[in-house]
Amino acid sequence: MRLNYGIIGLRNGRWERCVLIINEMNLGYFALKSQIVLMKFAFLLLASLLFITTLKSQESDIPVRSSVQSQDVLFGLQFAFPGDEMKKAVKNKMGNVGFGGTLYYLTNPLSWGKNKRNSAIRLGGELAYTYYGRFITDVTVGGYQGSYKTSYGILNLNAIFRLRPPHVTAVVPFADVIIGGNFYLSSMKDNLDAIESAFGIEATNFGGYSSSSLNKGIGAGVSFGGADPNHARFVVRVTCNWGSDIKYVVRNSVTYDPGSNSLNYEVGKAPVRYVLVQLGVGL
Repeated sequence: MRLNYGIIGLRNGRWERCVLIINEMNLGYFALKSQIVLMKFAFLLLASLLFITTLKSQESDIPVRSSVQSQDVLFGLQFAFPGDEMKKAVKNKMGNVGFGGTLYYLTNPLSWGKNKRNSAIRLGGELAYTYYGRFITDVTVGGYQGSYKTSYGILNLNAIFRLRPPHVTAVVPFADVIIGGNFYLSSMKDNLDAIESAFGIEATNFGGYSSSSLNKGIGAGVSFGGADPNHARFVVRVTCNWGSDIKYVVRNSVTYDPGSNSLNYEVGKAPVRYVLVQLGVGL
């Protein structure tokens, strides 16, 4: 699909009407690039504010607190919003949105030794999974019709560097730098109906397909709670992720090959571009 725009321009001393043709895919690309640039700007602004806040807190006469926060933890839900180029790898019936769970554990490096202190830095890792859906493919095997279910999602394994205020208050903002990997995972099984499942019939697993790609990103968020670092807090976090191409099973491309008695499918390739919104409980 292409979009045509009429414009008026000066050419050879005369005003002429020209037609500017913009490809829809390019519009999506520039829209995603704008989102990434905006996210980077917001991240740099937040990181600068956190850095200034940290310096002021160190220069002030605030007494040293007996309670030192040694870790940032989150266990929560996440929702994934892929960019236009990545949507062809998702193509689900949920508006191309994915959902799943996340767990991260970050530590305060100044709490590792004997002289424990609060710090503005957190180091750690994150493990998360996003389920993007499934599709059903009808095939004929030996004259009998059947259907196969292909489920797919992306596993994230990231290292996190976090900058945040050193002391715990009611509202604690933070900024993250992320690097790690995206792992596309899919499985193919018999699509059993409710009666077959009720009788305990197990679906035959025909294996699946997996691939991996480099992931990098930036994030920002806020935690809400009391001043006690050992009490649970509500956390909201948004990350912008991008990386190298990931390979995936093309939707509805699964076919049965009677010669080899196996399932065949087409493999596509798409760049990884997505935004994660995470909500959960942590410390």
